[in-house]
Amino acid sequence: MTNPTAQAKAIVVQTQEEERYRLARMLQAGPAQLLANATFEIETCLRLIDTQPQTAHEGLESLLRELQQGLTDIRDLISNLQPPLLEELGLVAGLRKYVARFSEQTNIPVDLIGWEQLTERLPATVELSIFRIVQEALENIRHHSQASHAQVEFSFQDGYLTVLIVDNGKGFAPTSLAPGRRWGLVMMQDRAELLEGNLQIFSEPGNGVRVIFTAPLRVSILNGN
Repeated sequence: MTNPTAQAKAIVVQTQEEERYRLARMLQAGPAQLLANATFEIETCLRLIDTQPQTAHEGLESLLRELQQGLTDIRDLISNLQPPLLEELGLVAGLRKYVARFSEQTNIPVDLIGWEQLTERLPATVELSIFRIVQEALENIRHHSQASHAQVEFSFQDGYLTVLIVDNGKGFAPTSLAPGRRWGLVMMQDRAELLEGNLQIFSEPGNGVRVIFTAPLRVSILNGN
């Protein structure tokens, strides 16, 4: 018989390893590539600075713009790793800030529905797991969906919390998932299992994606307990 504690620890370890791998890929594609390009451009400008000063000057100006954009990208990456306001003000405020920044960056409006019902702080591990599930679902929308709208809906009934993330994008066939995206979905499912909940994903080409997370949870909500 499987030891529940050992199984939970295995899920945590698997999730950590998947997140480390994803972080390594983001660093390689972002900051590492930026620094490699900057090194090459500086070397080129140094060779040209005496014989072609105008070309070298233009190259340095271009490099400055690239580095400024890279700094913005790194700040966004750090913000994603450290959920905004989550620890200080809680899940709802953190989600609102994250969704506002997401919509500004992607031009995809996201409606937060029902979250005003949540009137108390949840345990830190619960808040972080819910935030990460929503974050991963929205990042999938950013990179894969071609959606023009999304919503993140909260509901609570009969002792069960439900979070629905839905978009109007192109959808996908489950068998067509790339490995990187598949790992993201596994991470979401692992986080749901850590809360003794479950996560379901429904999609088909042309009909968007529906992510439904449910978990047993005792919380206080507006006009109820």
